[in-house]
Amino acid sequence: MEPSLLKQLKGHKNSITALHFSPNEHQIATSSLDNSVLLWDLRGCMRSYRFQGHDEAVMDVTFSPTGKYMASASRDKTVRLWVPTVTGSTGMFKAHSQTVRSVQFSPDSTKILTASDDKIVKLWSSEKHKFLASFVGHTNWVRCARISNDGSVIASSSDDKTTKLWSIDTAECIHTYKDQKGHGICLAWHPSGCYVAVGTSHGNVKLYDIRTHNLVQYYSIHSDAVTNVAFHPSGSYILTSSKDGKMKILDLLEGHPIFTLSGHTGGVNAVGFSTNGDSFATAGDDKLVFLWKTNFTELQNDENVPQNPVKTASQSSKISSKTATQDWSLSSVTSKYQVTIQKLEFRDNCNPIRYMIKRSASF
Repeated sequence: MEPSLLKQLKGHKNSITALHFSPNEHQIATSSLDNSVLLWDLRGCMRSYRFQGHDEAVMDVTFSPTGKYMASASRDKTVRLWVPTVTGSTGMFKAHSQTVRSVQFSPDSTKILTASDDKIVKLWSSEKHKFLASFVGHTNWVRCARISNDGSVIASSSDDKTTKLWSIDTAECIHTYKDQKGHGICLAWHPSGCYVAVGTSHGNVKLYDIRTHNLVQYYSIHSDAVTNVAFHPSGSYILTSSKDGKMKILDLLEGHPIFTLSGHTGGVNAVGFSTNGDSFATAGDDKLVFLWKTNFTELQNDENVPQNPVKTASQSSKISSKTATQDWSLSSVTSKYQVTIQKLEFRDNCNPIRYMIKRSASF
């Protein structure tokens, strides 16, 4: 079943740069080029609260895993901490010498990870904002940095056309993935911690196995830069956004896109799933946040999905799906068996037990 548009949220005065669901799914935080963070209450009348304090554009926003705090990163080189109520700001610290592009709490909420145009990734203590470590090695802007779900590894993507893995304990680079064409703009960890998805400036999404360092899946799906990628909590799907104004749903078990969504005017900059995966949100240059009901996790067979694009009744957003006609030829049946084997291997490889990473040279 195709995703359905639930609501539009309007409140920002300029492009939205990032969004994040609260752990309890009652709120969404959004950041914007209008120098503010908006906190949307998803219950009742969808009231929003505006948090102001940054002197320049806010590039990223996130909740702590407990939901007790929010953090925002800005072009003003600072990170601000907020209580997600009418209380507002609780602290601020200068994190970098240039624009801070990315901010994230560690899984235990005790640390804050930042990435910047100064080419450095940094780790800070959440409570006193004490500097803990620098991860140095990129030679151009660092667009995004994220901590693995077990808190042991950092992945970062940069305009230097590399994605790097770092040991959080030693601050040393474990591995470097190189891209000959575009550069990584965004990345996300698979829930298992075994894979990293990277969205590039050339409209591609790459899925790396961090244990073997192999590129295991590659999608050339957008006509412009991929601005954000998000895994569904099940680990079976990726949601992408792009400057081409489209969002894509990728089925990792089948290895192809299953839905293309549109509706935003201009580029789409942010996407994210709710904690349980039942809903997701998108936002972009049109200053709007779209709330969607996921639905597609209920799919049993892609061949039962209608081929024609579907328009939601409430909005002009469009959804299209890819399907295949049934074919029982020998080559087709063989292909189906191969796909089934790949699906089983993918499921096996997504075992969420703690993984080991061997230091390896760049390829």
